[in-house]
Amino acid sequence: MNLFPTTYILFSSFLLLLSTAKAQEKFSSDILGNPNKFSTFFEETLPITEVEIYQYNNAAQSILLENGYAKYQFENNNDWPPQGLNVVPTEVTVIFTQYPKHKSFWLTDYHWLLAKRLEELFSLDSALNDTSIVYNIVMQTDCENEFEAMQLFHGIEVKYQVIVEEEVILEEEIESVTKAKTSGSSTQSKKVKRFMARQKYYTDSTVYTVLDRHPEWQNTVMVIDWTGSMYGYGAESVLWQAMNESKSGIEKIALFNDGDKKKNRKKELGRTGGIYIEKTTPISKTIKLFNRVKNKGTGGDSPENDVEAIATTLAASPQSESVILIADNQSCVRDFALINCIDKPVHVVLCGTHKGINAQYLNIAWRTGGSIHTKEWDLDNIQELVAQQNIVIEGIRYIRTIDNLLLPEDRFANRFGYCDRYYKAPRRKQKSKKRKEPQCYFTE
Repeated sequence: MNLFPTTYILFSSFLLLLSTAKAQEKFSSDILGNPNKFSTFFEETLPITEVEIYQYNNAAQSILLENGYAKYQFENNNDWPPQGLNVVPTEVTVIFTQYPKHKSFWLTDYHWLLAKRLEELFSLDSALNDTSIVYNIVMQTDCENEFEAMQLFHGIEVKYQVIVEEEVILEEEIESVTKAKTSGSSTQSKKVKRFMARQKYYTDSTVYTVLDRHPEWQNTVMVIDWTGSMYGYGAESVLWQAMNESKSGIEKIALFNDGDKKKNRKKELGRTGGIYIEKTTPISKTIKLFNRVKNKGTGGDSPENDVEAIATTLAASPQSESVILIADNQSCVRDFALINCIDKPVHVVLCGTHKGINAQYLNIAWRTGGSIHTKEWDLDNIQELVAQQNIVIEGIRYIRTIDNLLLPEDRFANRFGYCDRYYKAPRRKQKSKKRKEPQCYFTE
């Protein structure tokens, strides 16, 4: 009996629910109206990359909206949205100039200007304020005086994905991974590609490709970051599971949304919550779980409770031999200090690696005896490379620090340095100033 049509109908319904759901705002009016009060939120949500001069890629699917030096109103409002195209925004980059070199000498309040530029952007299109979008800051450094700073570009770049209704897109992306699953049936192959084309959230087949490369992952559980920007990758995992149900070694799927809708100040290390676990069969249960957890919350602040989610899932599945973590490379791991609570290998599948590798996830893979994977490559021998002091990833050499961490040898190559604060547990407000090691107390 061919179950593919049933599976396809389930997926179509699932994606329709995702694409028509009300957008979840990333920046509330309270945050934008009180930028100095929420300065930490801005710094965590919009990681900063320093460049000498910002170089715009004309070939990219993006639009530049120009503000001008120390200004926040746009000079070319009519350029967004792109005319004649049905697009979904995927990334927003705010471009500043670092002049004077130290922020304390800036004449314009940095956080105020950032908030005003975002307000103008969201006034232009409210769809640009969404948890599914990646937000960044680029800081230009090649200027010695105000005149030179004024000559550089200041504004916002919005990247987008073009949606072509009822047409096959991503064909080259998924052709290789669907061919083997369609048993030579061109009809089924077209259905799979059409399914991927209709979904409204950005995806690049990373998860599908990695899972397809590793059929040896048996007796395992999958833990998925189910916050706004990860919905497309989650859809890939459901598709792969449905098409490989008979031989998949993934016994349970866990989704975590970093505490449901819990206030950020109430997110306690190891007790953040928002973790939901379900068996992978039948697939209809998984789809229902995806929608239920999405309605529970979309993440809130930028760092996520990955380690708590892994440890909680293992406590509920003690017989599992390993974990597959579908991780948001752009987000920090708020509870890395609990890493010793994980006693099984973690295979980290990184999503969104266009700006390099977040070392926190490399350390999760290494410290648990696991591995790390992107769409293009696998790193299965981390332990061996560390022993040889020869770990190089995408041209960046990593060294083992005295704190037993793997970090880029060149600190200027650490594009995710803002996550370093989460390697240790925060100090608690108590009489003793000594930092206490967090306890493992996860239960089924």
